[in-house]
Amino acid sequence: MNAASSPGTAAQFRRLGIYGGSFDPVHEGHLGPVEEVRARLLLDAVLYVPAFAPPHKPSSPSAPSHHRVAMLALALAGRPHALLSDFEVARGGTTYTVETLRHMRAVFEGTEVVLVIGSDALISFDTWRSWREIVSSHRIAVVHREPFDYPRVAAEVPEELRSRLAPEAATLDDSPMAEGGERSIFWGGNGPVTISSTWLRRAIPAGEDLNGKVPPAVAEYLRKQRLYLNP
Repeated sequence: MNAASSPGTAAQFRRLGIYGGSFDPVHEGHLGPVEEVRARLLLDAVLYVPAFAPPHKPSSPSAPSHHRVAMLALALAGRPHALLSDFEVARGGTTYTVETLRHMRAVFEGTEVVLVIGSDALISFDTWRSWREIVSSHRIAVVHREPFDYPRVAAEVPEELRSRLAPEAATLDDSPMAEGGERSIFWGGNGPVTISSTWLRRAIPAGEDLNGKVPPAVAEYLRKQRLYLNP
């Protein structure tokens, strides 16, 4: 595990968010909004875990894993509550979220491990491997991604999960984790994420301005490595 920055040792974490994805490429929607969620829901830090081969996407990431990890390291540098793990990349192949969570619970013994996901992903959460194990063993912090705001999530989330949704304004301190995961899904309350990696992969070869879309260090890396130039 590599730390992009170090807010403290594992033993000092009361709550640690685990945020996975392909990060293909990482962008500002992966950064500021997640920090908003971390602060509002009282997480000590968020551990970013880039996937080698995401199980929920039909095709492989456009950029090789070493480039995606390198860009994440640049993006997270200087962020005092952000960490980076290469667990899934080093493992290779497809790693399911439940496997990553089991691993992190063993590594961060004594720390509450909280899954951080986008509101779009929560809508289809019942398609994830061992999703009942995840939701009964972990609390979930939900990052608002357009167009899936809280009312739409509450209306469209699978019925079995609906009763687990905490009130929109609740924090993790308001509803302690109970066996069975009652009120285990919490709204992050961040400003909505409107940018996507899919848009960036089209915008980069088109020569569009990336200012405000990716951190400057990531933009420079993209330029030097000539990534995503083939649409």
